[in-house]
Amino acid sequence: MTFVTVRHFTEDDIPLRLQLLRESQFQANLSDFAVQAADADLVADVRRTIAERQAERRIFTLCGAGGAVMGFAWITSVDWRNQCCELSFGVLPRFRGGPGAFAVQAAHDHVRSELNMRVVVNQVLEHNTMLQSAAALASSRQVRCAYDSYTVGRWRSACYWTLTDEDVSADRAERLARRREVAERIRARKGESG
Repeated sequence: MTFVTVRHFTEDDIPLRLQLLRESQFQANLSDFAVQAADADLVADVRRTIAERQAERRIFTLCGAGGAVMGFAWITSVDWRNQCCELSFGVLPRFRGGPGAFAVQAAHDHVRSELNMRVVVNQVLEHNTMLQSAAALASSRQVRCAYDSYTVGRWRSACYWTLTDEDVSADRAERLARRREVAERIRARKGESG
C-alpha cells in the first residue's frame, strides 16, 4: 500500500498552491517570487503551465490518506531526450517532517517510473533543513553554489546533486542489506533466548 500518491496538478489545486507560495517558510526556503506578484498573475502563470508548458515544466499534486493534498512537486529544465530534469517540491506546513519525506520520495519515484527520467537534479538552499538535517544535506551535495538565490532579503547558498538510476539502485540495495542484517541479529537473539 502506498502512503503518498502523485497526480497531475489541476486548476482546482491553484488556490492551495497560492497559499503555499505565500507561506513564509516556503518563501525563505525555496523562492519568494510570489512576494511581489499579484494573485491574478500567479494564477495566469500556473494556467499557462497547465495549458502550454507541459514539454518544459510540469506540476504534480502530492496526496496522502483520503486524497488529502500534502504539497506539490514540479519538474523544470526538462531534457526529454537525455531523460533528465530538475525536481522541486513544496510540502504544506502540516505535512512537513516525516510525512513530507514520504511525499518527496513519491515525487522522485513518479518522475522515474512514469516519466522515464534517468537523472534527477536536486537543489536545496543550504539553510533549509525542513526535510533533512544540515549534515545530510552537506553529505548529499555535489556542488555548493554561494549566493545562488536571494530570498526574503538574504543571499542564500544552494546545494546541488544528481540522483541517477545507479544511485537509486545502490541506495535500495544498501537499505535492503541493512534490513537483512537487522533481521538476522533479531533472529540470532531470539534463538539465543529460546
